[in-house]
Amino acid sequence: MTSYLWRKYADYVYTKWERTILWDMIDPYRRPKSFTPLVTIYICAFYTGVVGAAITEQFHK
Repeated sequence: MTSYLWRKYADYVYTKWERTILWDMIDPYRRPKSFTPLVTIYICAFYTGVVGAAITEQFHK
């Protein structure tokens, strides 16, 4: 719904050329449909950091 309203607002305010640039800039920052891939990446990154810290700690003893 919010995206629809923004699009309508952009149609009203901006010319076609400006609209294209505006939506091309905003598009990568849109909320993903599902958060599962994002959560999976965060969990993998967290545990990679934990394992890296453990290995580093063992090397510096």
